[in-house]
Amino acid sequence: MVNGLLKTAQGVPPGVTTTVLPPQEATLKLEAMKCLVAVLKSMGDWMNKQMRIPDPLSGKIIEAVDNGHEAGDFPLANGNGEDPVEGSDTHSELSNDASDVSTIEQRRAYKLELQEGISLFNRKPKKGIEFLINANKVGNSPEEISAFLKDASGLNKTLIGDYLGEREELSLKVMHAYVDSFDFQGMEFDEAIRMFLQGFRLPGEAQKIDRIMEKFAERYCKCNQKVFSSADTAYVLAYSVILLNTDAHNPMVKNKMSADDFIKNNRGIDDGKDLPEEYLRSLFERISRNEIKMKDVDLEHQQIQAVNPNKLLGLDSILNIVIRKRGEDSHMGTSDDLIRRMQEEFREKARKT
Repeated sequence: MVNGLLKTAQGVPPGVTTTVLPPQEATLKLEAMKCLVAVLKSMGDWMNKQMRIPDPLSGKIIEAVDNGHEAGDFPLANGNGEDPVEGSDTHSELSNDASDVSTIEQRRAYKLELQEGISLFNRKPKKGIEFLINANKVGNSPEEISAFLKDASGLNKTLIGDYLGEREELSLKVMHAYVDSFDFQGMEFDEAIRMFLQGFRLPGEAQKIDRIMEKFAERYCKCNQKVFSSADTAYVLAYSVILLNTDAHNPMVKNKMSADDFIKNNRGIDDGKDLPEEYLRSLFERISRNEIKMKDVDLEHQQIQAVNPNKLLGLDSILNIVIRKRGEDSHMGTSDDLIRRMQEEFREKARKT
């Protein structure tokens, strides 16, 4: 259809005989051009909605669509926003439509380059970010990069976590900006963790997880200054909550932790003091009833789960560390023993921090 419209808009090729009169040919060319512009606009709007990335070249068009205007109501390429005057020159109308086509082609090129950067990120995150910055698709400040990682669609959630956990200077600054973009004020601790873990998957390396969770604990305590004595408490409790979530909802764990076990495992984590028992029991009940998991589960992981239902999704990185430790410490038969050992290690890390 597009090829047919394009041929009609170009007119009769030289040397080809036709019964169409010159005025009729001009009208056909104009209508074909208008149809072609409408098709391209529709395709561009669909791409905008699919990728959810603001396009500076199409801001007015997106705004017009959001406000309920029809395709024919968009401002003309000359920017005056006026309707064509009756009887205006046909050549002028064709020129305006051609300008619209040129703008749409620019938008298409912008989207294609952006998609190329996203595809590269999903293979090599650092290379993808470099490409997007050099192509002026993402700003070079940590805040702009973190906003892109948080809002752009099509990015691999696991690789976002890997990038945020890197210790290189730019990645660290991006991770800090990413965490600082959350407002946890007034949120329950588990609610903040749920929100935080919706946009990415925790990486598989313990050091990367530590960096991310330390910053999360710092941010939560900054937003809720009277909840814990220090960020160390939030850091240890965050791991405890994630391990509880694994214990309660993973079918691989047979001997489930009780509320009393959870309270006992968290004794003395608030700078040597105990957190209120009512607080910990309420936290235990909420986690046990409502699993912490990512909002969007990748199709690839859904297929893995269909093949192996014991494969943990969402917080698999924490479980991988736990399973490795279970294999290393085969004498620790219960999840309660494992949690206690992990808690001791996290407390030691917090003291060093």
